[in-house]
Amino acid sequence: MKKLVRFALLMLLLPTWAGCVSQLRPVSASPTVLIVIRGGYSSVAMPYMADNELGVMIDMLEDAGFELSVASLTYDPYESEKRAITPDLLVGAVDVADFDAVVLPCLAAGTTPDSPEIVKLATEFDKQEKVIAVQHGARYNLHTGDIIALDQLTSREVLQKGRVITSFCCPYQAKHYGCEDATRALIEKLITTLNQSL
Repeated sequence: MKKLVRFALLMLLLPTWAGCVSQLRPVSASPTVLIVIRGGYSSVAMPYMADNELGVMIDMLEDAGFELSVASLTYDPYESEKRAITPDLLVGAVDVADFDAVVLPCLAAGTTPDSPEIVKLATEFDKQEKVIAVQHGARYNLHTGDIIALDQLTSREVLQKGRVITSFCCPYQAKHYGCEDATRALIEKLITTLNQSL
């Protein structure tokens, strides 16, 4: 009789338990990060930034065991003599739910916001409470989307407020204006934040 009761209880609880398990993230799953290339422009700094900013970010995240995807407004590669980084998908096709974090490198693209598509994407990452890391010029996307306040836009340091990490000095700034390149510090904070939160 006891066996029959246990079996009946098991049958009642099994669908609920199975439903809960199906919604859990696998323990072994690696954090997923989207890097957004600020495409649609041409710059003599592109090869330098491909190696010293974008390339460094990709190498650090891959070395940390994270799964990476690259998105842009076009499929045009971002390249130097050492490497060519081709987007995996277009910004408009990104499903934010597929990612734990987004990175917006500066890429020496200036200090104006990118396309409304990129601002909208950053805003969606913020709404879904994902981790966001941005460097120098890309901070204007977050400010335009009301994700960061003026202090994070104008700070000359690596700042973290909750899930949002910002840095001032990109490799281009370091090369031409003498500040300390913050690329590694930015990505180290991102890696630490993701490892602690997942």
